[in-house]
Amino acid sequence: MQICAITDEVSQDLAFALDVLAGDGIKNIDLRGIWGGNVVNLTDEQAAEAQRLIQAGGFTVIALSTPVGKSQITADFAPELARFQRAVELAQHFGAGYLRVFSFFATEDEAREYNGEALDRLRQLCEIAAPYGLILAHENEEGGFCAWRPEECLAFHEELPENFRALFEPCSFTVMGYDPYAEALPLLRPYTVYVHVRDTPRGTTHYGVVGEGDVRWLDILADLKQHDFTGYLTLEPHLGWENYAKLTDDVRTNNFRRASAALRSALATL
Repeated sequence: MQICAITDEVSQDLAFALDVLAGDGIKNIDLRGIWGGNVVNLTDEQAAEAQRLIQAGGFTVIALSTPVGKSQITADFAPELARFQRAVELAQHFGAGYLRVFSFFATEDEAREYNGEALDRLRQLCEIAAPYGLILAHENEEGGFCAWRPEECLAFHEELPENFRALFEPCSFTVMGYDPYAEALPLLRPYTVYVHVRDTPRGTTHYGVVGEGDVRWLDILADLKQHDFTGYLTLEPHLGWENYAKLTDDVRTNNFRRASAALRSALATL
């Protein structure tokens, strides 16, 4: 297991974020928010500058956290296809192997009615990504999607191609009242390529560091180690979520360092 971090959890200023991460000994990164927008919205010039900073610091881009799939299942799919095509281009530019995706916003009724449509759309994305060796990492964000319950996510993995894998988000399962260790990990472990790391009390979004909630991180980490998991533990602490947009970079930095230290402490017990 290797530690990774989403850079904008420190700052949207990529140079600032990379400096903090280097100081914390983290060289695996996930790109999401950069300079005020999502990574898929970078211009060619911005992408070149980002790559210059990344290479100069000796970082490895593991994933691009795209917003693809965070659109209504009933909406036109063409804009999502265009956004995904750009994500594929940028993944090649940055050398990223994973593209985070979602399973489309839907009400409970729509999720049932349009299940086949969601699968068809994701299958198209898998086909686009496959020639480039790219893997779609499906995030089980809580509620309101075509697939967010453990058994729904499993069904999607069983239906879709080999390059549709799981971004295991145990905190989201906890928010929705599940025990991610007992009810989700046994189903999704075979498909999991990386894991988002944050904690929360069950049924809430009062996010904290590992050990401050009900995610059962020690059990999850021990299970992953037992099963020789070689993927990434990606820090996405979301501390101060209630006022997240107003947090200064200094506050985010201190929050991130606390989250990183908590994860390392948990790993040291294994």
